[in-house]
Amino acid sequence: MATLSTVWRRLHVLSPVQSLVLASISAALIALPLAAHSVSRDQTALLHDLFWPDTLNPYLTFSLVFIGVVPALLGYYHLGRLGFLLNVAAGFALAWITAVCGIMSFAYLGHLFGSAWLSTLTYAACVVLIYLIIARLHLRAASSPSMRDAQRKLHLLPTGTL
Repeated sequence: MATLSTVWRRLHVLSPVQSLVLASISAALIALPLAAHSVSRDQTALLHDLFWPDTLNPYLTFSLVFIGVVPALLGYYHLGRLGFLLNVAAGFALAWITAVCGIMSFAYLGHLFGSAWLSTLTYAACVVLIYLIIARLHLRAASSPSMRDAQRKLHLLPTGTL
C-alpha cells in the first residue's frame, strides 16, 4: 500500500491540465497500435460495409479506444487504484456511447443525406464533445473539496493537507 501511495503522490504532483495532457498522450499511444492493427486487407471482416466505409475503420477504432482509456487514466490521477477501477466502467460506457454515435452518424445521416463527409464530421464532433466533457469533469473534480476528502480517506493524502 505504501508503494502505491508513493506512486500516486508522484503522479499527483502534476497539475490537472498536465495530467489531462499526459493521460491523452498515453491513451493515444495505447489506441494507435490497435487502430493500426484494424487496417485489414481481409474482405470478410465482420463489419465490412455495414455502417461506414472500411477506410474509416482505423479512425473509428482509434477514437473508441482513446475515449475508453482516457477516463481510466484520469481516474487513477484522482483516486489511485479505486479511481482506475471505477473509471474503467465509465470508459466502457463512453466507448459504447461513441460507437452508438458513430452508428447513428453513418447509418442515419449517411443514408439520409448520402454524404460520407457529413457523417464523418458529425462523428468527429461527437468524439470531440465527449472528450471535452471528460476534460471538464476532470478539471472540476481536481478542485473539488469532496475529492480531497475521498483522497484523505483512501490515505492518498496526509490527513492535514488541503
